[in-house]
Formats: sequence, structure tokens, C-alpha cells
Amino acid sequence: MAIREVDFRKIDLNLLVVFHALMREQSVARAAERLFLGASAVSMSLRRLRELFDDTLFVRSGQRMVPTGRAEELAAPIENLLIAAHKLVYERSTFRPADLDRVFRIGANESCEVGLVAQLLAELRQQAPSARLVVRTTSSANAATLIDAGDIELALGYFKDVPSHHDRETACHHQFECLFDARTAKNPLSLEDYLQADHVLMSTAGDLEGVVDLRLRELGLKRKVVASTARFSALPSWLQRSPLIATVPAHVGAELARASGLVTCAVPFDLPGYDVQMSWHKRLADDAAATWLRQLVRRVSTEMFGERDTMTETSIP
Repeated sequence: MAIREVDFRKIDLNLLVVFHALMREQSVARAAERLFLGASAVSMSLRRLRELFDDTLFVRSGQRMVPTGRAEELAAPIENLLIAAHKLVYERSTFRPADLDRVFRIGANESCEVGLVAQLLAELRQQAPSARLVVRTTSSANAATLIDAGDIELALGYFKDVPSHHDRETACHHQFECLFDARTAKNPLSLEDYLQADHVLMSTAGDLEGVVDLRLRELGLKRKVVASTARFSALPSWLQRSPLIATVPAHVGAELARASGLVTCAVPFDLPGYDVQMSWHKRLADDAAATWLRQLVRRVSTEMFGERDTMTETSIP
């Protein structure tokens, strides 16, 4: 049955509350006391109820207001309606991740997918086995658009500016390491080794200069970048075939080294790391499942990368 909203203009839920009290008390005075109203207010509501249902509803018999047959028919449906309305307004269902049957859609860059999202998926499979995860490649350029469109509910990455209707917080902090084939360079690398070597740069924009080169310039130094790629997954085959060094987030280097037999070492100069943030639409602030997902991201981030620091404005590589 289709709902015609216009039909509800003459229905006052408070009238049904008065009806319920009259059925319980069968007395205008006692119903008024039960509702903390005056007897005249209850009498006026009874008149409106009679008009609404086109029935006398209650007939005086001595000291009692006896319900008519029509009132008896209405009693159970009205009580059920009031119970449902009370639950809808005042009772919130207990949230249980194990009962979730939901598709979580998040956005992340490849660096986040390799580390944070991989562990997030493992935790999700344990705590909410019926939930599913869809990850879309995002950047600071498209994250806000995808969030506004509802295509993703959470974005992970670096966001220098976010709209006022989005929330943002630091998820974790990443440091850099050097990744290379131990057959082509000694481990650990000295500053001289690093500067004399050929380098491959990670760049989604196709650049041959990044934050590492900017930092070296600040120190009065320079390295030789001979190639760039937009995918971390390309690095193992590149580094195994050519004597190159890649400067990558430490967790990415650890994953690639474990899978391919490459090695990592500390960057041989002072190179600041960067913050990874998560951003979401404020309309999801009270969404139980979305809130739980953000809490899970916070816990996984802390376990993997330590306590979160105050958000900074450091560019992501």
C-alpha cells in the first residue's frame, strides 16, 4: 500500500497516546493523571479521536468510560504502533560487527593498500566475516568528489584541504627506507653510496623529481633519477634487473623485500616522513558501521605504526 503523506496532516500521534491511556484507565480523570494533563485537555482529545475514527469510542457507564466495539478493535493496533514509535525514537539496536552484512567502500593510494588496508582487511575478515571491502584508487585530487558522491565512505591518503562538510584526522605516520638488490649495492648504504647510485622514483604524475630530491636540494645535495613509475609493484623486477635504488615508505619496502628477496636500509640522511590521513563525510558521523570502521582503522594504524601524532602539512611522495 502506497503512503499518501497528505493523509497524515490530520493525524496527531498524541491523540493515539490519549486513546491508549483511556483504554487503560477507562476514566478521563485517571487518564489525565497518567498523562500529566488536565481533564479538559483529555476531553478535547477524545472529541478529536471520535471525529478521526467516526465512532463514539468510549461510552460513560457509571464511573467508567467503556470502550465501544470499534475501540476494542483499535486497541491492539494502536498499542503496537505506539510501541514501534517508542522503539524507533528511544531505542537503538545494539551494534555487533559479527552481524554486519555490508559492503564497505574506501579510497586509498597504493602505499596505503600495501600496508594499512591489507591489515584492515585481515581484521575485517575476523571481526565482520559477512562484510565485504571495495577499495578504489584515490588521491587528494579526487577523494572529496568520491566522498560527496557516496562512492566511498572513507578516504586514506594525504589531504591538504578538505571541504567544511568533511572530517579529517591523522591515521598514521610513515618513514622512508631505501630498497635495492643486495647484489648491486652494499648494505647499509652510506651517503656517498646513495648519491653515486642511480635511482628510480615513485610518481603518479610521471615526474622525475619528488620530495626526496627537494630535501636533498635543501641539504645542498643531488641524486640521479633515471626512471619513474606509478606502481610499487613494478619495483622488484626493475631493481632485480638494474642497479637502482628506490626510496619508499618503510612498510612498502618491507613488503616488497619479503616477497622478492630485495633488501632495505635506512636513508643515509635526514629525510622527514609524512602523515597519512583519513577523511569522511560528516553525514556518517553517527553511522554505527562507518564509525566502527574508522575505529578499526585507528586501532590497526596504531598497532602497525605506533601512536598517531598531531596532523602536519607534509606532502605525500
